[in-house]
Amino acid sequence: MSSKAEGKAYDPRLSLGDFIVELESSGVGPVDSELCHLLWTECAGRARFAEAVLRAAATAGVTVDPGSAAFADWVVELCPRLSLELGAGDTAAASVLAQLSAVSETTALRALTAVADDLLGGIGVNDPEGVLVRLHSSGILTCAEDQVRGSLLQVPSLIAAKLRHELATTAGGGSAVAALLEVLIEHMESAGTVEPELLSDVLIVARHGGYWTQLLRVTEAVGIPMFLLTPRTACTAFRLLPPKTRANWPGLEFFGTLAEDIDADSAAADPARIRAAAIRHTGPGLLRSRLPGILGASAPGEDESGEIRPDGLPVDVVGTVRQMIGLADSGRHGDAAELGIRAAAKMPSVRGRSVVRLLTAIALHHAAQSRRALSLLNEIEGPARAGHIDGDFLLPAIIAWTALISAVSGDCERADAHLASAAEPSETSRVGAGTGSVAGRSETPPSVIIDEHVTPPLRIAAALRALDRLDLERAQAEFDALSAYPELRTLWVYLPLIARTLAVLSAKSESGLLFVNDDAERYRDSGVLSAAEKDLLAFGRSTVFIALGQLRWAELDRERLSPACDARIVLDVRSKLVAGRNDEAIACADTWFYHRSLSPRSRAELAAIRAAAKLRTGDEAAAQSDFMMAVSLSTWVSSLLPLALLPLTDRSRLVDLTADSPVWAEAASEFAATFASPAQLRERLRRIGPVSVDLAEAPQLNAGEAQLIDLLARGLSVAEIAGELQQVTGTVKNRLSALYRKFGVSNRADVLSRARSLGYLTQ
Repeated sequence: MSSKAEGKAYDPRLSLGDFIVELESSGVGPVDSELCHLLWTECAGRARFAEAVLRAAATAGVTVDPGSAAFADWVVELCPRLSLELGAGDTAAASVLAQLSAVSETTALRALTAVADDLLGGIGVNDPEGVLVRLHSSGILTCAEDQVRGSLLQVPSLIAAKLRHELATTAGGGSAVAALLEVLIEHMESAGTVEPELLSDVLIVARHGGYWTQLLRVTEAVGIPMFLLTPRTACTAFRLLPPKTRANWPGLEFFGTLAEDIDADSAAADPARIRAAAIRHTGPGLLRSRLPGILGASAPGEDESGEIRPDGLPVDVVGTVRQMIGLADSGRHGDAAELGIRAAAKMPSVRGRSVVRLLTAIALHHAAQSRRALSLLNEIEGPARAGHIDGDFLLPAIIAWTALISAVSGDCERADAHLASAAEPSETSRVGAGTGSVAGRSETPPSVIIDEHVTPPLRIAAALRALDRLDLERAQAEFDALSAYPELRTLWVYLPLIARTLAVLSAKSESGLLFVNDDAERYRDSGVLSAAEKDLLAFGRSTVFIALGQLRWAELDRERLSPACDARIVLDVRSKLVAGRNDEAIACADTWFYHRSLSPRSRAELAAIRAAAKLRTGDEAAAQSDFMMAVSLSTWVSSLLPLALLPLTDRSRLVDLTADSPVWAEAASEFAATFASPAQLRERLRRIGPVSVDLAEAPQLNAGEAQLIDLLARGLSVAEIAGELQQVTGTVKNRLSALYRKFGVSNRADVLSRARSLGYLTQ
């Protein structure tokens, strides 16, 4: 690129006084002193260039506004070529820096080193620091101080606009701009942090030059937070994209439609309104409908509706996300996690990898692989925290899901730490609290984009930990807010679990507990449930039926639990206690207590149940010892539920027997947020859960009696039953009479009706 203007003399840099004299002598008329100073700054003291600008503006009849980028980009096209008192290398360097509004010296050096070589035919810039010094001394670079970013370098607006225009018409200029975008986007991808001003420059350059691949890479490196960082520019860069571009790049189609909706909603208003619109348009349930062609039936890499790499992976973050969501919707969480692990390893941007790995951790949680999920979340939390943008969902979602998975898997210390971290107000919530738009997490609309990955898991974790502390008011408040949330997907399974646990602990009558148990079924929502989610439903129902003394119904739900679910053991032992089979409860608890498959929390429950069973057998000393162990274990696992779920009569007696034990002081210290003293904790345990039955009134059938009921239900006569069992008819008649007495009836029809109502006969 030449620095001369078609054989004319250089346009030298003048002092402000000489600059004014030159303008007045040029015949453009008297110029306002303030405007003269602004022109002198934005034209870098080049009076002939300033004269051309004034003449072009006068000819077009527009007001001169040297500081306006729009005015500069328009007017320079009407001006002759720019002549600078610079060498070819410095002019090339200035043309590179003219693409950017204001940058740090580090970014300027990176850009010059990587890009100027394209403009100089391979000669390159051997002394980039010296170039910056020369450009600054000639006025082509000026310094500006920013409170956040420090000292910045920028090319004056009119000079920059002219250099950009001339570069666009110079052979090789397009490749230089592409190279500049490459180095800047690579920096965004690897750093994980983004400067809003630099992002704005990259978006404008990529959009104006039609560099669609680079524009897509920006979406990978920054994502939806670009509408928070540089709201107006992001809307401008992505709305009204060419139809072919949108058709060829699903990722750009996604951001294009989002930008147009945000722009229409905010009416291109101030940045705060655009940010608010971005949050609204990515609210609960809205973003999923924007993802093009959600995939669900195919395995990773099988679908041909989108662009796929040779290794079978989607080419971008949007493609990966849509396929992972499709697999999860089909209940294929293991496949979704596998796809996420493989795809994240191929992604160059820190942001893109973190988003995909977050979804991978969620898929692992649904696939009952909590340890792997927490490990993955821990890995991405640090980078997400370092590059966090206020209003973005990524860090809050990582915190929320870590809290939930930790609470479910028994890592209560980590759950509490992340719940406390989530309670710290963000800049958005602080501003909202001042304006009345955002007052607190319980009653306000979302303050982050894609809030459905933040609020539901956070509320579930808070509710579960409140139940652990027997803070029923907090648990109820979290439950009420959660049940009103518009989009839960398969997380709805926690609603019936929380509702049923609350009912067992607080219901005042059997009918109230029964009502909650039935009413909990209304929370069913969308999504294919994983085995772990089905276990939650079965566990909640079984717990309620045990509390009601309906042990057969409890057994039916217990049989639905996965074989590896240790809740089966606890529910079985608890049923034996409520059935009055104390010796069996003790023996079963002894058998499983030290088994490695048992979680610490389940071990605390077995200790409490065993204490109650020993108390019933009259062995108070052993019961007292076991209950103190149960209190210690409950303190260790940070949950009082193992104690609270015991029948009230047994629990109250055990609390009284151990009232002088030091274990209560330890427990009160662990649960100090809920209880002010050990006495207050013990008093809560004496009052909570008043409805749960001590002994089931329903008849308990052995295997032979259950078989006899089944034969009666099949309509077999006494003789036919005798043949089936290979017994004489007299024996069968005696067994039937004993069965009738156990149910309190006198004939076949009544025993079948009673057996059906108690769950011994099901469809």
